[in-house]
Amino acid sequence: MGYEWLLSAAMNLNGGLTTDEVLRALADAPRRWVQSVFTKNGAPGLSVWTRTPAGTPILVVLRPLGGFDHQIVYAAPMTSDQVTAFEEWEANQ
Repeated sequence: MGYEWLLSAAMNLNGGLTTDEVLRALADAPRRWVQSVFTKNGAPGLSVWTRTPAGTPILVVLRPLGGFDHQIVYAAPMTSDQVTAFEEWEANQ
């Protein structure tokens, strides 16, 4: 599976995240909670709830490009409510 960055997503990372951390989390995290999502216009995507190698919980939104390739359109540390939901999911895996 290949990933490419939407330029605005890479330039707007916050919370101390780096593009390398996000890519490593997508490639190497032992557990990823993947959910189908749709934009307001109905375009399909995936939300990936995972952890960076340092253990920071992050949310990444991907847009399918065809085949197994995806574009990263958003990546950020999870909010406290998201962390709570993610930790509950992790506990049940």
